[in-house]
Amino acid sequence: MPFPASHATFAEAARIGAEIRALEAFQRPAAPAFRPKAFCKLARDLNGTETIDDIGWVDGTLFLSRDAGKPVSVATGLPAAVWQFSVSGYRVLPRWIEGRKGLSVETYWPELRDVAARIHELIHWFGEADLVLEATLADTMTRAELGFPASAVQEADGEND
Repeated sequence: MPFPASHATFAEAARIGAEIRALEAFQRPAAPAFRPKAFCKLARDLNGTETIDDIGWVDGTLFLSRDAGKPVSVATGLPAAVWQFSVSGYRVLPRWIEGRKGLSVETYWPELRDVAARIHELIHWFGEADLVLEATLADTMTRAELGFPASAVQEADGEND
C-alpha cells in the first residue's frame, strides 16, 4: 500500500476519506452543490396513487411507473453518471429503486432524491481520491523510510526499499 511522503497529501487523503465515510454512513446530507434545484427534479405533481413498478432512465429523465401501459416521467435532471454508478457491478440507484417496487412513489421520493444526491457527491469525491492517489504514487515513502522490514519479495530480489 503506498504511503504519501508529503504530510499535506496524507492530510488531504484523510479529509477526502472522512467526506466519503460521512456520505456513505448517512452522517450528513449531500452538499447543496450536489443537489441543486434542477437536480433530480419532479417532472409533475404526484397524486399519491403512483407506485414504483416500471423503472427506467432516458437522457436524464427518470421513469418509475406506467399509465395506460406507457412509462410515466417522474423526474428530470438525473445525470447519467448517477444512474450508471456502480460498486462491484452493482448499479446502486436502479437497485435501490427496484427494492421498492410496488410501493408509493410519493412516499419514497425524498429518500430517492437523497440517495441520488449522495451518489452525485460520491462521484466527485472518488475523482478527488484518484488525484490524491496519483500524488501519492509520484512521491511514496519506502518500507525502510516507514521503519518496516523489507518484504519477502524485496529480500528475494536483493532490494532494500
